[in-house]
Amino acid sequence: MRKSAAAAAMVAVIMIIAGPLLAGKKDKTTWDIDTPVIESYASSDTPFDGRLQVIAYNIERGFFWEDVADYVESKRKDPPATVLLISESDRNHSRTGEVFVAREMARALGMNMAFVTEYIEYNDETPENQGDHGNAILSPFPLEDVTVIRHRTVYSWERWGWIDGQPRRGERVTLGATVVLPSGDRVRVYSAHLESNAETLGKWLQMSQIVEDAEGRPGPAVIGGDFNELPWGLMWTMLPRKGMENTFKGDNSPTGGCRPEGDKARCAIKIDWIVHRDMTVLERSVDYPLNSKGGVISDHCPVRAVFELK
Repeated sequence: MRKSAAAAAMVAVIMIIAGPLLAGKKDKTTWDIDTPVIESYASSDTPFDGRLQVIAYNIERGFFWEDVADYVESKRKDPPATVLLISESDRNHSRTGEVFVAREMARALGMNMAFVTEYIEYNDETPENQGDHGNAILSPFPLEDVTVIRHRTVYSWERWGWIDGQPRRGERVTLGATVVLPSGDRVRVYSAHLESNAETLGKWLQMSQIVEDAEGRPGPAVIGGDFNELPWGLMWTMLPRKGMENTFKGDNSPTGGCRPEGDKARCAIKIDWIVHRDMTVLERSVDYPLNSKGGVISDHCPVRAVFELK
């Protein structure tokens, strides 16, 4: 009885604290979190020599989105055919200046953009509308067949997010789209963000939803993003059985838990990945850029690969 009373008291305290946060969002303009935003800022023809570069980057809300754009600009000099898969990209959130980060990056880079909400954030102080974050795909080439994969729940942030000071609504999400290359070829790409608070089975269950979607779309495919999975996870056994190759097999260069050290970022664990199907890997790299102030751009670093279609 004492434990039950203590638990009830704790819940009451939490509701008192969290109540104003939740209530404060009700009068704001909201939008359907499962409807992707698709916009075009591609301003010129991008040359394509048969190579396609894919960069996957968890940008930690986009506090330093201009530095992310500068990094991408430097890497797409060769090859210019570069697709960016972004996770944790804020939209209209007070913490990042009420900027639609993916839109501003697409404008800066002259790319097409697709974006979908992952979580509505109840700690946002933007007065007019909801602040959220999500996944985006940026491409200099047209995007078709944009789809949203709302992942099965393996950890409820809506229920437990207040523990980390992140009261929110939504679920982990992957955004898919088909990139139409100047050659007429099509490559299916996915910007993924899997659950950090899940065991390896839970991460595979979420990844299997992406693979199932890809199986319905034959041809070249790339899945990239913050998988939150370590090099010995279950998915590395399962993915080859589904025809997907680990682009970074044998390269466990760390990508998460990053901090500045000297003239580059230094990271602690490998949790960001790219996997592919029906493509040849020409180059792969984990890059360690810093922001313009000498700190890290994000608590993750980008993974990058150059492919050739088979």
